This record gives sequence, structure tokens and C-alpha cells, in this order.
Amino acid sequence: MNDIRMGQGKLPLGEIIAVVNENDEVIDVKSISEVHRLGLIHREAAVYLIDSKQGVLLQKRNDNRLWDPSAAGHFSKEESYIEGAKREFEEELGIGIDISKIEEIAYERRESIKPDKKNIRFLRVFAVRKDVPINDFKIDHNEVEEVRYFNKKELQDLLSKPYLLTTSNRAMIERYILKMI
Repeated sequence: MNDIRMGQGKLPLGEIIAVVNENDEVIDVKSISEVHRLGLIHREAAVYLIDSKQGVLLQKRNDNRLWDPSAAGHFSKEESYIEGAKREFEEELGIGIDISKIEEIAYERRESIKPDKKNIRFLRVFAVRKDVPINDFKIDHNEVEEVRYFNKKELQDLLSKPYLLTTSNRAMIERYILKMI
């Protein structure tokens, strides 16, 4: 069985990530928790899996039970955006992807300010076109409650219920994903 170990390679809140300046240039390294507490700019990657039927895979997160991209997260200073995206995809979903099949679809700066967390980041959004049967996923249950494919109408219906998905995911679906399917 080609299963992944739960949490393998995950970046816990104490893990060190790159702090960047307004030009997305590395200027320091700090723990994820410190970066969020201080509101320092950092890097994140998100990946959307789109199958040949134009279904978009979303994951329901374990921590907040909201729908999020197929895979997303922080990555180490040593990784590029695309390497971080590939690792997050493989860790969270248990499916390998060829880095040459990952297409960058967006690059933006996003801010989410809450009393206990200031998430200020540069975000690269990627898409992978690949057919993966839902039963082939070996999800990391520490992070992911479930995964599901959504067609265009189902995504539009989901967008009409913003309390069911993360703010970031809602914006990415509206800006990029619906235009691709």
C-alpha cells in the first residue's frame, strides 16, 4: 500500500517559514505562530485539482469545517511556491503529482486580520488537471475531514452560502476557478 504517514513533513505552528518584504523577497525567518501573531508578510500556496469532467476537488478542513482548496498551506524557506504546493497536495491528499503538470493561475497579496491572527501573505494559486477517483485519496485526517468534487453549478451554489467556505477560497473560486471550468 502506497499510503502517506499522517502529518509527515507538516509545518507545525512552531515551524520556521520565510518572512518576506513588500517585493516578496526573503528578509527573515520566523515560526508560523510568530508570523501570524506579529502580522509579518509570508508566503502560501494553494492548489486546485480539476478533473476531465470539470469537477473541482475541495477539501473540508478539520479545524473549522469549512471548504478550502484541494490543498493549501505554508512552506519552508527552502521551498519554492510550486514545490510547497506539490508537497502540500501530496501530504494532504496522498496523491503524487508531477511538478510539470502544475499550472500557476494567480499570484496575489492577501490579508486576513482577526484579533488573534494577522495573516498577511503572498499567495500563488495553482491548478492541476488530473483524473483521480475520490476513493484514491489518502487524506490526512489531522487536517482534512473530507474531500469532494464540485461541478460548476455546485460551486456557484456553494458561493451563495459563504459561511460554508473559507474567505480566501471563496475569492479564488470567484476570481479564477469558475473561469477555468
